[in-house]
Amino acid sequence: MSTVQPVCKGCGQAIWGNYLRALGATWHPEHFLCAGCGQAIQGTSFQVHQGSPYHVECYRRQIAPHCVYCDKPLMGEYLVDYWGQKFCREHEKQFAHCAYCGRLVSPEQQESGAQAVRCPICRSTAIETSSEAKPLFSHVIRWMNAQGLMYNNLKLSLDLCGRAHLADLLREGNVGHSLGATTSAMYTQNGRLVRTEINGIAVLQGLPAILFQGVTVHELGHVWLIVAGAHDLPPWAEEGFCELLSYRYYVEANTPESRYHSTSKERNPDPIYGEGFRRMRQLSDRVGFPRLIESLRTTGNLPVVRG
Repeated sequence: MSTVQPVCKGCGQAIWGNYLRALGATWHPEHFLCAGCGQAIQGTSFQVHQGSPYHVECYRRQIAPHCVYCDKPLMGEYLVDYWGQKFCREHEKQFAHCAYCGRLVSPEQQESGAQAVRCPICRSTAIETSSEAKPLFSHVIRWMNAQGLMYNNLKLSLDLCGRAHLADLLREGNVGHSLGATTSAMYTQNGRLVRTEINGIAVLQGLPAILFQGVTVHELGHVWLIVAGAHDLPPWAEEGFCELLSYRYYVEANTPESRYHSTSKERNPDPIYGEGFRRMRQLSDRVGFPRLIESLRTTGNLPVVRG
């Protein structure tokens, strides 16, 4: 009765005597070599990278990714954020998240006295003054016009405001969400709306530039709906339409940050903003964006889809 002699994967020769099993193969002990230093791996502890074995220390020095926050080699389980940044699991609970991009912000990176946590990247493009906001506001208006949204010579104004003032505007019943508001006054007579006076839009101070633009697009969407006379849309349709505009702006910008915000809209679980956006996007895809705009402009309502 014959037995099959094990063959060393390292040298391709039959093994007579001691051998070891690793990585689904058999090896002469002296031929099970570290891909990092070329020396034999003694004992049972080793790391594998792209199918090759490494001494634990060689893997740590040459292969292991390092935590983006503490620079520690990541030898076991670790986390990866939306941006592809790798970091130690424990930092997820130790550090705050940036309010605008979701990146972790270590204590030494945080601003003292800030009302919202901002990472250095978002802080680097933050719109803090009216002079910084003005050219972006003009660019957004031109973009809205190119989408077919005209404002009938309405004087459009922007108020760059703090959180307290924005919260006051929202409490007063103006349309908007936590980052912006559309300020207007509605005049009724005998229960009927007779006139709507638009005061302008307000956007939170300190937003990173691309988010500032996306919020501005959203709020100008509300202004356009008022100008077009689309007063009777359900909340999901009105907010969904404005979110669709903002989404289209982000997609066209096509930067890493704009893609983050467009993806956030796609995944938003909110029944008004998230589900409203998805319903309006589906409607736009079905009838075409120009027809959606034309229906809102001429009838004040969404287009009728048959069949």
